[in-house]
Amino acid sequence: MKNLNFSRRQRRTAIIPSMTAVVCLTLSGCQGVTGPGATLAADPNDPCQQQRTDFAGSKTYFQDKIITGAAVGAAVGAGLGALTGLIAGGNTKSALTGGLIGGAAGGIAGAGTAYYNTLSERAADQDEVAADINRDLAREADQIDHTLATFARLRSCRFGVAKDLKSEVKRHELDRTTALAQIAYQRTRFDEEIQVAHDMGLAMAHRGEQFQEAANDLRAPPPRPQTAVAPKPASRSAVAQVNRAATVSIPEKRASFDQTVASAQSASKTAFDLDSGRTLSWLRFLGFDA
Repeated sequence: MKNLNFSRRQRRTAIIPSMTAVVCLTLSGCQGVTGPGATLAADPNDPCQQQRTDFAGSKTYFQDKIITGAAVGAAVGAGLGALTGLIAGGNTKSALTGGLIGGAAGGIAGAGTAYYNTLSERAADQDEVAADINRDLAREADQIDHTLATFARLRSCRFGVAKDLKSEVKRHELDRTTALAQIAYQRTRFDEEIQVAHDMGLAMAHRGEQFQEAANDLRAPPPRPQTAVAPKPASRSAVAQVNRAATVSIPEKRASFDQTVASAQSASKTAFDLDSGRTLSWLRFLGFDA
């Protein structure tokens, strides 16, 4: 029978190759992404399915992080934290504890610097970094506009279907029970879409914070790891353009999206009420059944 009493050195050797697995078990970045739009199931009988699909298509963009190195930073932090635990405590528990602490610190630090650092490392100077950030900010603005437009079309479709159902009931072309069931279906679907819209708004806000961090780094470049010397700052005009887009334009677009979603959510209470906006409620009050 093999000796199961590992030495401290053997324990270190055994656990280090498995750190990647440990990191992936403790960090959400290594897990399957569900994210915005994942709950918008398709229904071929839904009259607004195309609009729903178009809106859900934005989930892919907003699931991606602008800071591509954030997960790597967290993983490295976890690995270093675990190694520190091994060196200090010499046991698996210390290693895992160190890994979790290091992962959290690495994730936070990576989220704040990886995007800017990635651009800075491959750019000739800070003006080129500014141009790259501006291009990404322009894409961000376009995507927010696109998402807002697809949501507006989806809202219009849902409310339009409900309005048509009300009109059919008013003209006695559709019985009330059937109309109530169909409006309830529209309400349920729209509630799902509202939740996804809120999720997207949160993702937009998180990405906006990352862009603002990058703008701050551009304004006051941190020292490069290789030289420990801060690079020459970008021109004032380049910095101003990035700063305005990151701190004014993008937040304004995001606020417009949030306001549109909030307004639609509020209006949906009336839109999906069969008795709203017509005389049916009064007829029922007087004892008549439509």
